[in-house]
Amino acid sequence: MNDQPEFDVFLAHNSIDKPFVKYIAQRLRRSRLKPWLDEEAILPGQIIQEEIQKVILRIQSAAIFIGKHGLGRWQKVELRSFYTQCIEKGIIVIPVLLPDVREFPSELVFLREHKWVSFANGIEDKKALEELKSAIRQRRKTSKPTKPNKKNTLLNQSQKASNSKQKRQNIINKGEYDLISKQSATTSKPKESKVSSTTNTNLNSSTTKVSRRKKSQQNYAIKSISSSGAWILLDNKLFLTKSVDTQADLSVILHISSASPEQEAALRNLQPEQQYYKKQISFAYQNEAAIMQVESVITKSIKGKTTFVITLKPNQQAQGNSIIESSFGYSAEKIAELRARFLLLNEIPPTSQNSNDYFMLDSLIKGYDNSGQAEKYIFLDLWMKLKNEPQLFLTHARLAAVYHLKRRRIVEHILVLKLTLLKNNIISIQFRGQRKPDYINPEPTIIEVKGNCILKK
Repeated sequence: MNDQPEFDVFLAHNSIDKPFVKYIAQRLRRSRLKPWLDEEAILPGQIIQEEIQKVILRIQSAAIFIGKHGLGRWQKVELRSFYTQCIEKGIIVIPVLLPDVREFPSELVFLREHKWVSFANGIEDKKALEELKSAIRQRRKTSKPTKPNKKNTLLNQSQKASNSKQKRQNIINKGEYDLISKQSATTSKPKESKVSSTTNTNLNSSTTKVSRRKKSQQNYAIKSISSSGAWILLDNKLFLTKSVDTQADLSVILHISSASPEQEAALRNLQPEQQYYKKQISFAYQNEAAIMQVESVITKSIKGKTTFVITLKPNQQAQGNSIIESSFGYSAEKIAELRARFLLLNEIPPTSQNSNDYFMLDSLIKGYDNSGQAEKYIFLDLWMKLKNEPQLFLTHARLAAVYHLKRRRIVEHILVLKLTLLKNNIISIQFRGQRKPDYINPEPTIIEVKGNCILKK
């Protein structure tokens, strides 16, 4: 089976910049490189998001084009998730600045970590094009498999067969030797025979224990998740979406097919009972989250299967404070880190015996302000409900974490959020997020949290 990627580079771009990108795609093809371009690869009627998720497994690099018009609708919604998946899968990321662009937009400053290609001197810049082709080929060279030497392969197979034959002969000889030794020991030294028998019993018992231990470890498969895919958290319930469309005003249109009568009832309950009253619900999708207002719930039935079309609109008044402020001698960044560690790892740093100090730190971490409160560890109750469905637990837990991290303004952008379920009810967390700049720190700061926590009451 050939595990080589099908495409050399994925071309992520704003549709306004498509003429530039198509021109570069043509130049890449002349150099025998195979780019993936949405308008050529996605057919009418296909869901764009699903096709992009599929192609991630078939690319070896991704070029992210940044034009003077900024981010397009797809980039705003999908780029951060796409970037995270590229990093997780070892796909090289190549930022590309198109003509008239000298700086990265504020929402893309994290791309500065990668060496970028600049077409500042014009789309015909041959040097920039060569840099782009070299960056694409760089991974191609390192990932190219070496062809096996037929002669060496035959010699290896012959050597393996010879070794296997020798092992079988050694086992036979050893069996014969052990039999002769036992017979000799039985006739001359009965006490030693008893000791030998005891030793063999102990060895067999030890081997059995090791075998059982290995079998137990194999039965408990380690599961990990770094993206929630098409799953969505809606009013603290998990649903699998058919499509998610974000509009220019940040309203969201969802298409969901209910998987059970319980899910259908939950979706119907979202329908506003009165026109002037709009229900407020929690919402999390991939790396984005907010409190949303339900504008409408429409049902469609195709061949007896019901699909819900739900329109949500962000409620700005319910989002809380826009920033975390310094307090009690703690910087805003430190408070954000403490809150992230509590949410993800159930960790509260030790304090002095002074009850006032404890209350102060507890209030900072749990957030007794307008940014939203978190009274307890977010994963524990989910684990008690879903521990028999570990993959579903990880998906729900990741989306719940995204909601709380964004709702409480701990970070503005989630760069990495990986949850790994280990044996003995242990969850491993790897988180990296970007804080929103403020008047004290005009440059965005990064918060990182890594560690393990036991899922046990």
